[in-house]
Amino acid sequence: MKKKPLIAVVGPTASGKTKLAIDIARKYGGEIVSCDSMQIYKGMKIGTAQPTEDELRLVPHHLIAFLDPEISFSVSDYVDIAKKEIEKLYAECKVPVLAGGTGLYARSLIYGANFTENSGDEKVRAELEARAESEGVEVLYRELHNLDPQAAELIHVNNEKRVIRALEYCLVTGEKFSEQSRLAEESEYDFIMIGLNYRDRDRLYERINLRVDIMMEDGLAEEAKVYYDKKDKGTSAQAIGYKELFPYFDGKLSLEEAVENIKLSTRHYAKRQLTWFRKERKISWLYPDDYSSYEELFESACKLIESSDILL
Repeated sequence: MKKKPLIAVVGPTASGKTKLAIDIARKYGGEIVSCDSMQIYKGMKIGTAQPTEDELRLVPHHLIAFLDPEISFSVSDYVDIAKKEIEKLYAECKVPVLAGGTGLYARSLIYGANFTENSGDEKVRAELEARAESEGVEVLYRELHNLDPQAAELIHVNNEKRVIRALEYCLVTGEKFSEQSRLAEESEYDFIMIGLNYRDRDRLYERINLRVDIMMEDGLAEEAKVYYDKKDKGTSAQAIGYKELFPYFDGKLSLEEAVENIKLSTRHYAKRQLTWFRKERKISWLYPDDYSSYEELFESACKLIESSDILL
C-alpha cells in the first residue's frame, strides 16, 4: 500500500522557507502546515515572522496563531494536532506542505515519535525551579550541558522552563532528554524534505539582520511592549525579539543595543537550527546563493519533488 505524500520545507530562520513552501503548495495543490514552535501563538505576528495577510490569501495555512501564549504546548501536543490537520487535507485530496524551522516538531511528526516526556517528578521540578530563582538558570544550563550536551545545544540558555524540564528528565530517568522520544525507522509518510541553507553564512546573517530591521519598522517594539506590560508574560518572555527588548523597556539598554541583541540571538538560533537539520536522516539541501534567481531555485525544488515520485 502506497504511503501518503508529504512535502517538507525546513531550514534556518530567514532562509526563505515561507515563499518556497507557498509556491510549492500552489503548484502541487497543497496547503501549508506550520512546524514553527512560536508561530502557533496569537499576538506575536511580527516577532515570530508569521505569514503576512497576502501570503495567507495565496495559500491556506494551518497551525498559525491559534494558541494563547500563556498556554503550555509540547511537541507531543503538536504532533497530535498536526496529524489531524494533515488527515483533513488528505480527505480533501490536497498535499500537505510542512513548513518551518522547529526541527524537533518536523522530525517527530514525520517519524511518529513515541513520547515519554511526561516522565517527571514534581518535587525535583520544584527544587530546580527554586535553584533557578536563587542561583540563576545559567547554573542549571551548565549541569544540563554536562549530562546531555545535545539537549543543551538545542535549548537556549534563557529558556528557563525548557532547561528545567530537560534537566528534570535527565535526573529522574537517568536518560538523555535529547533521546526522550523513540523514532520509527520508517516514516508513515512518503515524504521529501527540502532544506534551505546558504553556502556563504554571511549572506544568511545579512538576511537575518535585514529581517530584524524590517520587523522593527513594522512595529516589533510595540508588539513586545504589550507582553512586557502583562503580569503573566507566558511564552513571549522567552521568544527571540521580545526578551531582548525587555531591558530596553526597563531603561537598562538603548533601543539600538536591544536591536543588536535581537540580531545576535537570531543568528545564534539559526546556527542551532542548522546543527539540528544537518543530522536529519533524509534531507535534500538547496542553496539560494547557488542560483542567479529565485525562479531557478524554485525549479530545482520542483525537480526534487517530481523525481522523488511521492506524488504519483
